[in-house]
Amino acid sequence: MTRTSGSLGGAVTAAALARIGAPVPLVEAPSTTALLAWAAARGRVRSGMADAARIAFVGDSKTVGAGAGTGATFTVGAFARSRPVRVAALLSAAGLTVRADAFFGCAGFGSIADVLAYDPRRSGFSGWGGGGNSLGGAMMNAGNANPGQFQPGGAVDRCSVFVRNGSDRPAITVTKGSESVTLTPSGPINGFARLEATFATRDAAPIAIARAGTSGSLQLAGMMAWDSSRPGVEIANFGVYGVVSGFQADMANAFSPANALAAYAPHLTVVNLGTNDSAQGVAMGTWLANIRTIVQQARISGSVILTWPAVGGGNPAGGSDANRALWRNALRAFALENECLFIDDEAMLGGRATAQASGAFADSLHEAAWAYDVQAAAIARAIL
Repeated sequence: MTRTSGSLGGAVTAAALARIGAPVPLVEAPSTTALLAWAAARGRVRSGMADAARIAFVGDSKTVGAGAGTGATFTVGAFARSRPVRVAALLSAAGLTVRADAFFGCAGFGSIADVLAYDPRRSGFSGWGGGGNSLGGAMMNAGNANPGQFQPGGAVDRCSVFVRNGSDRPAITVTKGSESVTLTPSGPINGFARLEATFATRDAAPIAIARAGTSGSLQLAGMMAWDSSRPGVEIANFGVYGVVSGFQADMANAFSPANALAAYAPHLTVVNLGTNDSAQGVAMGTWLANIRTIVQQARISGSVILTWPAVGGGNPAGGSDANRALWRNALRAFALENECLFIDDEAMLGGRATAQASGAFADSLHEAAWAYDVQAAAIARAIL
């Protein structure tokens, strides 16, 4: 197989697929430089030369953490048990300062009540709904002045607000304790921006956000809060329940998921997509083209890890076993040809039947919390 080191142009070929037959490692890198951009960013933070190293998780319900929570869809309280949060905990245990006080979008849920049940650090948002698709799914949309509130897990004095930008968007009020900051979107319509609020007091008081004025709607893609005195690793969960790869590869507007990913400029992006594509009859070539788009956007600023998702079930879920084997091999070939680290979640859990028998799945498609821990540990070991 010919590798296009650092290139994204090579298609997965028949020769590349034919090369894959022997058992392969659960975590595999095409070269020692596959995570160089991430390692450099992590090093700059550790040495105090940079304020943040950013990790983005792009995926579907598995990235959301479905299966780790309760309720009919196993999503109530699932945010705290999701793979990105578990990676954050492992990095923190290894001595890195981690910025995990963040949320993005509606995560694919159909109501604000479901969003708040999934991530109870958020509260309020009365009368809010869903807006255009961006990081983490539909943006939280306010056509009123009712505030939404976020509870940080520790003392913070900075807050980034990710919004649909443009001169047609209203001003935004961000409040923590007795302090209030007004942020004003600007520039061309349908833009995307990370707006910054700085507070004099460093504490764990809740942060409230509301539309200022009476015209236009506030479309909130996300929020990130942190302690500015401590450089650290940002962890962003951009998972969206139920989506195929085309959702995350969308570049229709500046605020669309793939364009917003590039604007976020992650130093490492972890991609977990394919379960819904395979199960819903998306052509493998279309799926790979979408993965290529996401990788291209992510590689502008950093390294990429591609993970092949696991499934369970007494009967094949997420497509037949034979078809999934073809898809897995194609993703591995793509990863090796395009300088991405490859992680095989399915093999890590012992394959479909073994994973189901061991209790690794809450249903046929979504891992239990402990299985997400296993997958998070593999990612953490690879990037530390």
